[in-house]
Amino acid sequence: MPENIQHEDFGEKIGGAKKDLWKDRGLYVDDLSGMNEREAEKFVKKDNVWKKPDYQAMLDEGVPLGVVYFIKKVRDGLNASPQYYRRDDTPEKRLARQKEYIQTVRELQSVVSEVRTVEDAMKVYDRFFLENGYLEQVQGWGSGIHYRATEKGRENPVITNKLSNTLMVRSAEYFERNFTQKARKEQFGVSKDQKVPKGYAIHFNDGKNTYSKNNDWKAGTYYVTKGYSILQMNFESREAALKWVQDFARQRSKGGKVRFTPPQLEHVRRTGPDYRNGQEITGQHYLETFGFRGGEFGNWMNQNDRQASLNMGFEALKDLASALQISDKDIAYQGTLAIAFGARGSGNAAAHYEPLRKVINLTKMHGAGSLAHEWWHGFDDYLGARMGAKGFLSEQPRLYPLFQKLIDTMKYKPETPEQAAKRTEAQSERTRKNAASWLDSAVLGSLKRYGNEEQMETYAVLREAFLSGKTGSVERISAFKKAVTGRVIPKSERERLELFERMLYGVQEQETPQIGRTETDYYRNSVRMGKECEKDGGYWDSNVEMTARAFACYIKDKLPYQSDYLAGHADCAVTLVAGKDGKMEVLKAYPEGAERQAINAVFDEIMAELKQEQILTHWETTLPLPAQAAPLAENEQISIFTMERPSVMAQLAAAKPAEKTTPAQTVPKKSRAPEI
Repeated sequence: MPENIQHEDFGEKIGGAKKDLWKDRGLYVDDLSGMNEREAEKFVKKDNVWKKPDYQAMLDEGVPLGVVYFIKKVRDGLNASPQYYRRDDTPEKRLARQKEYIQTVRELQSVVSEVRTVEDAMKVYDRFFLENGYLEQVQGWGSGIHYRATEKGRENPVITNKLSNTLMVRSAEYFERNFTQKARKEQFGVSKDQKVPKGYAIHFNDGKNTYSKNNDWKAGTYYVTKGYSILQMNFESREAALKWVQDFARQRSKGGKVRFTPPQLEHVRRTGPDYRNGQEITGQHYLETFGFRGGEFGNWMNQNDRQASLNMGFEALKDLASALQISDKDIAYQGTLAIAFGARGSGNAAAHYEPLRKVINLTKMHGAGSLAHEWWHGFDDYLGARMGAKGFLSEQPRLYPLFQKLIDTMKYKPETPEQAAKRTEAQSERTRKNAASWLDSAVLGSLKRYGNEEQMETYAVLREAFLSGKTGSVERISAFKKAVTGRVIPKSERERLELFERMLYGVQEQETPQIGRTETDYYRNSVRMGKECEKDGGYWDSNVEMTARAFACYIKDKLPYQSDYLAGHADCAVTLVAGKDGKMEVLKAYPEGAERQAINAVFDEIMAELKQEQILTHWETTLPLPAQAAPLAENEQISIFTMERPSVMAQLAAAKPAEKTTPAQTVPKKSRAPEI
């Protein structure tokens, strides 16, 4: 490709990217015009409207501690997001409430941003509520002037009692007590390395009001307490006491979870067919070949990185279509999907799918290897819309039986005969234990009172027959009790014991334990991964993430060749954890072995049925681009990068360039019915 071609965003503007203006300067009402309904629900938040102030910078500028704390408490007094009344039941009404929220938060921010003294803080109440029309002053009968909420104030859910009480500063003394002193008590503005851990306190022993049994508590030293307990004494300095209590609290706090980040691939290898036919890929190829809605690049990606991403992404998507035997147009879900390269990064994520904008983003370095995973997220969302789900279909799998089968196969598998026998024995033992307890409570107490040693031995024999499931045991024991004590077993207890008798009889009659189901290693490991690694609760063992990790493995297994950019991270969800014996062991949160084969079989069923339902189009052969230049020599290898154009992405290039295999140049055999 000529060197002067510049790769820029292509197709329609995706919107909503982090490079959009409001991300830096905060959200205004006008910004809602560029958002869809789902985006507005997500992004209209206090933290996006009124960016969290730099409180430490204010303190460094000389703003009094209590005043800075007042500003923080005022901001904290706002709802984190718009609140809706029950009557706000249409998108238009919710949009109006969102605009009202932004406007109100901005009005308060404007007033509070000018506060620098206690006197300023005492004026905020009137400046915000009166000047913006939320309150009005009313002359009472003999009681002077008081405040009354206007209709604007009553109908605005941002105006709450919590906010009003925070803004109402009655006097300088009130301010000192409720803001300055509380700020000191909460260690507001104290650097992290100087903070006393929450719940602990450091005190000075002046020698006047302290006592120790062994008279070993030295005056002029510091001591540490938690509640009413003295933890340690005789620190020569406060700094020594602080260091000790910080270490003490850290050791007793719950260990923090580790952050899992997919390892960056050292090389991106691909040994599949030459779908590019020697060409450098452009955004137009993505639009024409796959039907993508649009594409973006990160502002910080140079042209070489953009070219490399386009090339590798194109080949990977062709590989995906080949693995699934679907039309190229199905890759973009018939024109609903967009793609971004390094444009919409999110923290340490290697890649992610945005349901709000229907876009897959791959970061410049770590994104290589995660395309199949993220494509499935988009497809899961697309199918959810097709099947009537509110979100991803995997979150409501009952709407599509094969998805429910997929979830069940991922999480459960048939027991082995040994597992079934062990489970049955444990259940039987619990049943016998409970039955014996109920029988003894109904009979044993009165027998001990009225019976003799010989009668107690008779009861032991009857009891053993009952626990062995012998029919009629309860009736015989009841008759025996009457003979000894004059009273039968009460009816309610007798009915319970007869139920146990039938259960115990069934246990004895069962020749072969029934095969049940048990959790898969994949599910158990995913649950444990969630406990070991830092993510929002339920991430690792959620249906959404488990199906995506399993799908990446499925694609890796379906391809007869290596395609790292597509599925190089399929088997990367691995970490080291401490076992019960304290030894380190490997934890894998992806399917393996027979479990993987069973899951792959369900994916096969899903793809076949989606083709039958014409949601996907069956396509046996994936064709390369038409040749636009002299063909490469036989067995000539295709390299993604050239030495003349070094880039960061070149670090990922394969040590061995991809081997060229040319697919048959035939017209694809296209049909609606899939091969089974």
